[in-house]
Amino acid sequence: VRAVAFVDESQVVAGYENGDIRRWKIEDGQQLGPTMKGSGPVRSLAVSQDGRWIVSGDHGKKATVWNARTNEKVCHTEHGNFVGAVDISSDSAKVVASSNAATNNVRLFDISSGTQLLPPISHRYSRGVKFSPDGSRFATASNDCGFRVYSTHNGQVLFDSGTRCSPNSSSIVTPLVWSADGQQLFVASKGKITSFSISDSTSSEWPIHETSNVSIASNGIFIACSPDSSVLLWDCMSRRQIGPIITHAADVWCIALSPSGGYLACG
Repeated sequence: VRAVAFVDESQVVAGYENGDIRRWKIEDGQQLGPTMKGSGPVRSLAVSQDGRWIVSGDHGKKATVWNARTNEKVCHTEHGNFVGAVDISSDSAKVVASSNAATNNVRLFDISSGTQLLPPISHRYSRGVKFSPDGSRFATASNDCGFRVYSTHNGQVLFDSGTRCSPNSSSIVTPLVWSADGQQLFVASKGKITSFSISDSTSSEWPIHETSNVSIASNGIFIACSPDSSVLLWDCMSRRQIGPIITHAADVWCIALSPSGGYLACG
């Protein structure tokens, strides 16, 4: 399992190495609806806030939109390399997807038609994309070129960290999340999480377990961080660890939090 996302508080969706995408009922672990099939190993998943859409990114160089109620394919977009990150805007109308390519690798498109809304954006070897909570901006994190924030309206670069805080990960992970107010970005990199203030470009950081595979998820109140085979929870405001360390027998490749923060899914 390389990608997980919650449909709501009762369902979770997972993407598999064999290209399968399956919805599961949390209460009893039963599969819901037929198996969706990506164009290759699934690397990223997102579910719209209204629960209507699932978007997947895969090694077949496609970002695909699925009907979350019927599991039927709606549309897809072609990319220059495997699609390692996807996200859906808060109005459930737009998708941003990034592929592991050097140029023209970040694309914004309409969720129901697949129509491209902006010219392709270049942020080489992007490992993550995330819309701001209000959907007016989106951020990308590059493997070696830091992160950027763009206007959803016209694609203008609003913030560029340069080479500071590049995730520098050897694995496909989700290395960035927004704060609830959309004023900060939390970026995971080897051995640390860095918090960037978008308004004044200041930053602070706190250490985490030294590893090259760090995936993070957040509900705006706390952050879940998975170095290697463990998962830790951090309070967004105090930067203090909360609760016990969750441990697994195998490496954790992806994590997700349910909308209420009541459930944590680990792949």
